[in-house]
Amino acid sequence: MKRIFLLFLLALTAFSIASAESLPASDSGTDTVFSPAAGQTPEPEAGSTSAPVAAPAAPDDGSLVIDFTLSTPENPAATPVAVDPIDKPTPTPTPAPNFVLETYTNERMGVSFSIPYTWLLNPNTNQETTIQFVEPKSEMMEPDGYQTRITIEKVNMGLDQTAADARTELESTLEELGSTFSSFKSGSIDNAKMSDANGYYCYYKAEYNDGTKTYEMNGRIMIVAKGKALYQVRITTPRNWYSYYENVFRTVRSTFKFL
Repeated sequence: MKRIFLLFLLALTAFSIASAESLPASDSGTDTVFSPAAGQTPEPEAGSTSAPVAAPAAPDDGSLVIDFTLSTPENPAATPVAVDPIDKPTPTPTPAPNFVLETYTNERMGVSFSIPYTWLLNPNTNQETTIQFVEPKSEMMEPDGYQTRITIEKVNMGLDQTAADARTELESTLEELGSTFSSFKSGSIDNAKMSDANGYYCYYKAEYNDGTKTYEMNGRIMIVAKGKALYQVRITTPRNWYSYYENVFRTVRSTFKFL
């Protein structure tokens, strides 16, 4: 009887030890979730048809990490999320433009358009062919930056002009601008329309050194054909504030009229 009791006690002890090895050690009263060690991929559950997905390894060179886990076959429209591992300060929001406009009319050039009423008309131009408005220094969003200006030019060609002629003139003007600035790079050329005239436009980046500092600028230029003339609208702004000042360009374009 004692031998049977002893064998029963040994069997119970062995069962307790085996149970302790197979159960997760936890004193929280909650279920323990398996977390694979670094570089280890968990095996799929029995009967599962999905392949295990390895987490993307984060590079140690500070480069951009693209997280493709949102682009699943179940949601092909999901967009990959760019994850920048470096914390950066939140950029200061660009204030909304609040220009007070007035209509400017030039009978000699045969045009009219709206422009911020505080902007200054450059008197050192031939008003029959060139109009230039400059933002006053007191209103500059970048006080030590480039002084924003918008220029309208008319070139009389003597023959009826087409959009193709406007493109040729745009390409020629871009070459001239390239020789004016310290550095200049234009974007791709695309078609455009202003009032009832067709033509082409493009964006550009430029730098200019006045002997004391280098100014970085962005700009946009458009040339359209109307009758026997080509009309150009061009704006140049401080690079960091282009999206703010482009509203002036859009205003001129949307209100532009041929007299």
